[in-house]
Amino acid sequence: MPVPRPALNGPLHLATHVLLVLIGWLTFAVFWWQVLSDGPHDLSNIIWLLAGTLVLLPVSTLYWVLHNRGIYARKGPRRRVQQAETAYVRDWAGRPVQAEFDRLRYASHIEIDSASGAKRFRPMDPVVQAA
Repeated sequence: MPVPRPALNGPLHLATHVLLVLIGWLTFAVFWWQVLSDGPHDLSNIIWLLAGTLVLLPVSTLYWVLHNRGIYARKGPRRRVQQAETAYVRDWAGRPVQAEFDRLRYASHIEIDSASGAKRFRPMDPVVQAA
């Protein structure tokens, strides 16, 4: 079974994500502050917003295209659909999964117990087999 990839690759990657989120929320708050504050609104802020948007959107799109082209250069063209493992024997945390999937398919309520070292799926209602 392949080892799951970490969500973020190291503290620098995490710090970059946190910084981008903070900048986004700060920008959101500043513009709402300007909208809600009293007084006349000059067009210079709108011009800066439009100019920034006209620069940031193409630059970020170009970055994304170059990123995808880099993946293509490393891996080459796709020749077939990637095969996914269909056996669900371990969850994302590596715990063994214990379930009777044929019974769970017809249950309307399922209890999931993941407190122990394994993940157990149990139907909570009488199982009615579909015809």
